[in-house]
Amino acid sequence: MKSLRPIVITVVLVCMFGNAKSNARYDSSGIKDSIERKIDTLIAHMGLSSTSPGGVVSVFKNGKIIFIKAYGLANVETKEPNKTSTLFNLASVSKQFTAAAILLLAQEKKLSLKDDIRKYLPDFPDYGTAITIENLVHHTCGIRSNDVLKLLAGSQDSLETQEEIYSLIIKQKALNFKPGDEFLYSNSGYVLLVKIIEKVSGISFSKFIEERIFRQSGMNQTAIYDHYGKIIKNSASGHSWGENGKFNRTVSMNSTVVGQSNIYTCVADFLKWDNNFYKNKLGNWDFNKEMTTLTKLNNGDKCSYAFGLEITEHNGLKTISHQGGIGDFTAQYVQVPSENFSVVCLFNIPVDVTGLAYNITDLYIKGKPKTDVVPLLTEKVIVDSALLQRYVGKYFDEKQWLLATITKENDHLVFDAPYQDKFELYPSSDSSFFVTFADMKLIFSKDSKGNTEKVTIVQEGQKIPLTYMGTNVVPQKEAQLSQYAGDFYSEEINATYPVLYKDNKLFVKFPQSLAGFCKGNPEAELIPEYADYFATPLGGFQFTRNSKNKISGFILRDVGRVRNLAFSNRK
Repeated sequence: MKSLRPIVITVVLVCMFGNAKSNARYDSSGIKDSIERKIDTLIAHMGLSSTSPGGVVSVFKNGKIIFIKAYGLANVETKEPNKTSTLFNLASVSKQFTAAAILLLAQEKKLSLKDDIRKYLPDFPDYGTAITIENLVHHTCGIRSNDVLKLLAGSQDSLETQEEIYSLIIKQKALNFKPGDEFLYSNSGYVLLVKIIEKVSGISFSKFIEERIFRQSGMNQTAIYDHYGKIIKNSASGHSWGENGKFNRTVSMNSTVVGQSNIYTCVADFLKWDNNFYKNKLGNWDFNKEMTTLTKLNNGDKCSYAFGLEITEHNGLKTISHQGGIGDFTAQYVQVPSENFSVVCLFNIPVDVTGLAYNITDLYIKGKPKTDVVPLLTEKVIVDSALLQRYVGKYFDEKQWLLATITKENDHLVFDAPYQDKFELYPSSDSSFFVTFADMKLIFSKDSKGNTEKVTIVQEGQKIPLTYMGTNVVPQKEAQLSQYAGDFYSEEINATYPVLYKDNKLFVKFPQSLAGFCKGNPEAELIPEYADYFATPLGGFQFTRNSKNKISGFILRDVGRVRNLAFSNRK
């Protein structure tokens, strides 16, 4: 079930870096000390101090480092501090290096971005439609993401190798959508790109990246964690947030999967990579143009994800960026090409590096003033009570698997969806309603006979239409719930989800790995909505029936990067 309300995280200022050793350096343009103090404050607002894990913040301008400072500890057990030369796991910021390797091979005519991936991966399932290399790069492939599959299987903490993850990917019997129809982030695509790079080049992925990218760029300190026990010198240890202000150091690195993650680098080396966008050292081709080339979806809409990079705008200026998080490391890269300016934030603890990087960007660059007329605040209007009553009922969108109930309360409506907070809808016209907590509106539509047909949720450029189902939608009665109980198995993730009937209610027992989505308790109630559809904190369950009208299984409809995962009844 999609969450409509934006998540607001309130961070308390814990302490300042009073005894942190400053490693700040400035170029001849002279950055004022106030910049450093403001960045220190931003770090402290994230709850970090000189005795906690931390990271390195750096700012590049015209090919030089104009600000760099290390914060916190590289290892909370040994008390070793982070240094400006410390190496951090880039997590998904690593993807741009994988994408660059694909472009190198394409420049040499050893592959085409339009190639069907089964040309190089003959054992990959045939889903009845071609998946191209380009689809993998831009996350338009529709392949289920391996990280979410592991989470659903309850095995996200187990040892991960490239082949183990590949085996999981090719076990999937369906795609999330037809390739090219949508953008949906999938780590699986970059795991497959690794195999293609190795097949085409004839050498290991790590060797190709080290020889063709790191060495050529002068990134001599950068390393890839590609096998267990590999020692990466001068690297930080990852940490997680513990209880009572404590931090847990990651004892071992369980994943050696490359392509999607696991490149370790320092700020000095990342500057050399950043400089390739202005003066390419990887060959005689337009690195900047190729790396930032976008694609179009099947419907003609532009996809903002290029080659391991997101192409967006910030304060009216084009930005090239990517965020990364691998549980115990977080990283953010933001480049403003028109200003020859970049911010790199590398941390060995999960924090909001994206907000930090853009806040730092704002300290240096004001951006372009907006010329658009600022709209007035939406004002509430009075509408007829009978009109409000027409909108009361159940609404459902099968694509997003979102089911909601809209009720009337005095002079406004109330939106309610299972496992979400209720919120009020206030009329701005006879058909348009707004909320007070976000830039979101709901627009009701009628059919040719004047009956309510649907409501469309509009937020941040996204539109979600929900079909009106009426007011007589009756969920299953308590006495009918016992028929759904049983053990349900998914061959695609090799996991069993027990469905239990007790105290006249239905519960599903998720793996412990999903407890965080269920308020700490992996046993969550299945709330009956209508027919064989139930709601859970994780998403919608649609039970299926056999020819004898008996429960044969269920489909877990939408868990973000994984859709329509099938389970069969083991009764």
